[in-house]
Amino acid sequence: MREILEACERADRERRAAVLATVVKVAGSTYRKPGARMLFPAGGEPVGMVSGGCLEADLAVRVQAVLDAGEPRIVVYDMRSPDDLVWGLGLGCNGEVRVLLEPLLPGEHPAYLDFLRRCLRDRRAAVVATIFAVEGQAGARVGDRITVDAVAHAPIGERLAADAKQLLNARRSAVKEYRLPGGRVEALLEYVAPTVSLVLFGAGADAQPLVRFAAELGWQVTVADDRPAYARAERFPDAFQVRLIRYDRLAADAPPIDEATPVVVLTHHFLHDLDLMELLLPSDAPYVGFLGPRRRTETLLAELAKRGVRPSADRLARLHAPVGLDIGGESPQEIALAATAEIRAVLSGRPAGFLRTRRAALHEWP
Repeated sequence: MREILEACERADRERRAAVLATVVKVAGSTYRKPGARMLFPAGGEPVGMVSGGCLEADLAVRVQAVLDAGEPRIVVYDMRSPDDLVWGLGLGCNGEVRVLLEPLLPGEHPAYLDFLRRCLRDRRAAVVATIFAVEGQAGARVGDRITVDAVAHAPIGERLAADAKQLLNARRSAVKEYRLPGGRVEALLEYVAPTVSLVLFGAGADAQPLVRFAAELGWQVTVADDRPAYARAERFPDAFQVRLIRYDRLAADAPPIDEATPVVVLTHHFLHDLDLMELLLPSDAPYVGFLGPRRRTETLLAELAKRGVRPSADRLARLHAPVGLDIGGESPQEIALAATAEIRAVLSGRPAGFLRTRRAALHEWP
């Protein structure tokens, strides 16, 4: 999302028209799910993906026609029929994808993009409704966007607002159909999750690949260390911020930590880790990872008990030490990969096993 919004801003600054492609509905097996986006700036390089690379070339051909028409349109790719091998792209994906193509003209970018930008900046969740099918006189058009803060002004306001609130609480997206006296509307109600804010305590060399991997996922990474020679922004060009802290005033110096802020500790310093464990285990962090062997963690917990701090079972369930998935990683890069993957699994509520052994659907989409 962040890359798409930055590309939209860049195209607007350059006075360049663009076409935004958004997956609004899927059926069967598809590579990407509703909410996946791709931007096609006129005369520029596309940004993002809406499939595994199989639909993008065909969409690129349609860009100029959308700009010439000056209005949104829906493109449907149905790969469920064997005839697709003849008439279509020969993908064999056994799914249907509906993509909304909408023109973005310089100086006329829609307000919902600013809404999404504010949500990302403020790290708050939201629901955005995208109307992609209209029948009859429903008082809406294909491509209309309704954000939660403006939902009361929509013809389907009350019903859509109730659905949006439910999805916001459930932290998921859905496609909804609304039958009105004058017609029918189908909309994607997209849950936009707050940006993951990863905090790393320890600015050694082993933190650098972890910052890179997390930044690739669009996470905001904060690196904190008490050593001025290590806590330098030039050592972590992909980090959101690098902070110099003091452990004797850790509560004041530590970055803010909430339910969307996993934390990894890589200080290689036992006493610092002890102070951090006392601070982090009672926090709202969904994931607290400590580098080092299990025995070291047991010693830290024993020392914590001597301070009178005995975390509950719920808090201890958030503790991951040793940090990372069991992939046999030994190098800093491999350990960073294992840690990043484990954090993603925890945030998704998934067990992080082999997908080939999973019997349920790979993606939780109705």
